[in-house]
Amino acid sequence: MDIPLRLFTAALPALLSGALALALTGCADGASDAESSPSPSPGDGEGNGGSEEVAAFVRPEDPYAGMDAELSERLHLPVYDYRLDEYEGYVVRRAEDTLTVECLVDLGYEAEVNSALELDPLTMRAFGPQHEYRRYGNTRADIAGEHGFSLPLDDVADPYLLGGDADLREQAHSAVLSSGEGLKTPSGDTVPEGGCIGQARQRIDPDGAPAHETDEEGNSPDTPGSHLLVEELLGESYIVAVEDPAVAGATAAWEACMAGAVDGFHGTPLSGEGSDPEAAVPALECRDSSGYLDAFVAAERAALEGLIAEHEEALTARRDQLRKNLETSLDVLGW
Repeated sequence: MDIPLRLFTAALPALLSGALALALTGCADGASDAESSPSPSPGDGEGNGGSEEVAAFVRPEDPYAGMDAELSERLHLPVYDYRLDEYEGYVVRRAEDTLTVECLVDLGYEAEVNSALELDPLTMRAFGPQHEYRRYGNTRADIAGEHGFSLPLDDVADPYLLGGDADLREQAHSAVLSSGEGLKTPSGDTVPEGGCIGQARQRIDPDGAPAHETDEEGNSPDTPGSHLLVEELLGESYIVAVEDPAVAGATAAWEACMAGAVDGFHGTPLSGEGSDPEAAVPALECRDSSGYLDAFVAAERAALEGLIAEHEEALTARRDQLRKNLETSLDVLGW
């Protein structure tokens, strides 16, 4: 299923309540009315028989709670339609964790998925499904009022809860990240090529490049949830937009607005780090009243029009593969 964000936001309530759970279900606080059951053991499939079942992640009721559909429409860039959104990427990462842990268990290590790795509701509120709410500086007045220029960030949790002594845990980490050549596993089995994480990614995206491979320039390949070409084009459009005359004019208007609103403010429309948190709301209001936000979005859309046309075939092929990866990931999680 491929739904452009503009259509997706309008149809969201119906989709969430209907059978199209493919793109709109996932992990947050609490289970849906169909209680999440332990994920069907992917290890029971061909090539990894009889793997011990691992604990499941929990399916959320509404992963898009807190999303501002009107703001997302205003900030929408057409290239977003070719990649997974924040929630969908989360689904793929949790499926990858599940398969990685099952691989570790098959090798005889003590491991389980960290079911505390839930999708923080603040992520959708503060960043948006495409991280569009902060691409041009914070665009959410409620977030600016609550948190100023910054956000509380949780420590990155270990996705694999490893047991055993320190040596065994160190061996398990090696089995996750590499082929572990010469590593004697508790089961006596050989670590798969590319490590357990490499095997997990191949299970989700069989047509993807092996995790340990790089291209001729030394770059890593796409993972099952990523679209590196989209990120590259977004980088190009951003650079073009920064130099756009309309954006430059709006920047000057923003600076004039801030000079009258906050004494001694030295930030930019994109950043206010080090400034008084109380300036966050005026900075947002000036960004809007100066026309900065709409000028930047318009400049990026204009730049992306030609870039998308140039790369249409590759963008579409990768988008279609990502939808398959998402479907596989939902199956792995039992959602």
